[in-house]
Amino acid sequence: MGVLYDLIIIGAGPAGLMAARTAARLGAHTLLLERLPRAGDLGHPCGAAIAPLPGFVSGRQETEGLRFPELDLFIPSAMIVGTPTRQRYVSPAGHALVTDFPARPDFPLAVIDKPALLRRLAVQAGAAGAELRFGCPVTGLLEEGGAITGVQTRDGPLRARLVLAAEGVSRRFSEAAGLYGAQPRDAGYAFVVSQVLDAPAAGADDVGQITTLGQRYTSLPRAFGTVVIPRPGRAEVYWAVFADEPHVHADEPLWHCLEEYKQRDPRVSHLLAGGEVVQRAGCRMTLRPVPAHVVRDGFIAVGDTVGPGGHVGIVPCLFLGQAAARVATEAVQGGDLSARSLAPYDRLFHGRFLRGLETESRIMTSLAHMSDEEIDRVCLAMSRINLAPFFFGEMGPLLRETARWLVTSFPLILRDWRLIRRMMGSESRG
Repeated sequence: MGVLYDLIIIGAGPAGLMAARTAARLGAHTLLLERLPRAGDLGHPCGAAIAPLPGFVSGRQETEGLRFPELDLFIPSAMIVGTPTRQRYVSPAGHALVTDFPARPDFPLAVIDKPALLRRLAVQAGAAGAELRFGCPVTGLLEEGGAITGVQTRDGPLRARLVLAAEGVSRRFSEAAGLYGAQPRDAGYAFVVSQVLDAPAAGADDVGQITTLGQRYTSLPRAFGTVVIPRPGRAEVYWAVFADEPHVHADEPLWHCLEEYKQRDPRVSHLLAGGEVVQRAGCRMTLRPVPAHVVRDGFIAVGDTVGPGGHVGIVPCLFLGQAAARVATEAVQGGDLSARSLAPYDRLFHGRFLRGLETESRIMTSLAHMSDEEIDRVCLAMSRINLAPFFFGEMGPLLRETARWLVTSFPLILRDWRLIRRMMGSESRG
């Protein structure tokens, strides 16, 4: 009959590798399968930003790196690319929603070398006893008696008591497991192309992230760009387009649109002048509503595969991978592999954790559907509030910042309250 694993994990991203490391440390006979040939290979563009996850994962700046105690994770300084603590969403007229994070040792932010982190996690998972197979794509799921019982690979079937799908933005196996229903309904698509540049024009005062909104400098509808300056002399550029169909209807390839953005948009072009491309990537994300349940008998979906916006983020994926592995291992040890036994993970995902992810996704989707004039009005109305206290969840600073915003911007808030509500997803588009 062959080997029966306790847990088979599909995908060696942050969620999958953290799940493999956690399950193996808890004594589960664990196999991880990854279609890419090596640990650290990336299947899609990623800004590789990390930060604590308030209420779930704390962080600490130490002399030699960053520590995240709940994840038992240490990121050495050699893996830190830079520390951009300013984030701005800029309207076509230059009005900005700003988040200025203070330099706090208890809330470290950084852009990291994601491939190096994945290689580090792979080594730790292997040392804990997990079996890792790279260059081994999964081609399907095995099912028996209404439960998932393993996976199919090109080399034959592999059986497990539980399968954990962390395949990322493809969502393929979450769909195959029926989490999205018999005929998944696409909510749309996001196409992302990216470049990493040596950027001599980007200086120390420019370190941070700029997301530019509106259609003034592009012929593509529902598009936006993001430039991350993690440190002087380096820039990461992301160009994203929302579409209703699985293909972008554009006169030029997206790479041409990205170059046009870099040269024509005055909000970022000065930062990228004279830049030399050293790396590039691209992908398509299928956007779908979050499924009502992310578990079924013998199966858990984790990370980007069921995230609301197609990309959950590194620390959230690490947290979810760890949580899924703990629930899965307990179910294996208890001999109950049903969805009912896996429900604690389902409740965790669909609770306060998911609400935070959905808020960010709703904001970006709403802004992408607004006209330039509407974006200008929203950003002007909110330009005098620093959004950082909302990330920390500390009531005193949050109330003070909100009060200051109301006093300084009340006429604009009153005028554009409906637009602000629409941006937050509280009011449908007219």
